[in-house]
Amino acid sequence: MTKHKPTTLKDRLGALWGLLRISDDDYNAYMRSYDELFVDSPENTKADYEAGVAVRGYPQGSSNELTELYKVIHLLCTLGSVEKMYMPPTIDPSQSVLQNQILFERIVAKDLQLSKGEKFLDLGCGCGAIAEHMAELTGATPYGVNLDRSQIEKAWRNPNLPRNNFAFGDFNKALEFEDASFDALYAIQPMTYVSDHEFTFAEAFRVLKPGGRFVINDVAALDAYDRDNEHQRTLIQHTRELTVFGGFWYFMYWDDAYRQAGFELVSSVGRPAVEVIKKEVALFDKYEAAFKFLAKLHLIPKKTDTLLQRMNKNSQSYIQAEEEELLTLNWHCVGQKPA
Repeated sequence: MTKHKPTTLKDRLGALWGLLRISDDDYNAYMRSYDELFVDSPENTKADYEAGVAVRGYPQGSSNELTELYKVIHLLCTLGSVEKMYMPPTIDPSQSVLQNQILFERIVAKDLQLSKGEKFLDLGCGCGAIAEHMAELTGATPYGVNLDRSQIEKAWRNPNLPRNNFAFGDFNKALEFEDASFDALYAIQPMTYVSDHEFTFAEAFRVLKPGGRFVINDVAALDAYDRDNEHQRTLIQHTRELTVFGGFWYFMYWDDAYRQAGFELVSSVGRPAVEVIKKEVALFDKYEAAFKFLAKLHLIPKKTDTLLQRMNKNSQSYIQAEEEELLTLNWHCVGQKPA
């Protein structure tokens, strides 16, 4: 295996080429998906939790609309710094988004406590870029499932990944693995698409060996978020559309999902991402200005410019939402299956 590399210029040029050649059908499906996926999305706040309101799953977590969205947004994200489809917490504010991803993945690797020759499963693995790095860090064998077939096909083309270990799959359905198949599992920012927390966490528990760990890092509502505050609600909706998360749940609901499935909760902590968010927003603002100019000169298709504008819309709201501590995209939980 060659040394893991973050997103390269070749990756970005490939993404740009894909965007320039996008079909009208894929373009229209992507533009429609925002109204189909992110209107009246489920939320459970701190007030709900304290009132004993049950968590409400995301009903479209297995939908065709979601796969159509990811077919395009993965290209847009690869153009920037988030080919791995997640915004990392700020580990070192002096470093780039890509370097903060690498630093964060080292934390995850330590949490997983894997040894050489063991097996791990990446739920919502995307193109397998995180799994590639995790395998390098731990010496363990990577497996992955993802809903978006285009990203799985990209994983298949990666010579650093065992092709047969990566497959089209949906964590809202029974995982196609035997009981106690893996020494560790993780999921980095796909879990807001969970339709039934009890089911998905039970499946994770089932395929994990006794003593194995399950790590998630995902979006969570924080104490300050008040759904009845119109300003706050608008910031969260803008952030949802920018980062394409589904359900929005107070962080204690994640803790409860672990415990109810039978896990022992090792740790549960949120990390801010404001400084890395600012770096990525600044990069995409430059892309947006360049695309607008090139489209005006008819050097790129107008629809390519429109795709980027739609994704980058209201990006400052994301920064403001984190600064006001309404949410984090990086609530980090470590659970362990009893030995």
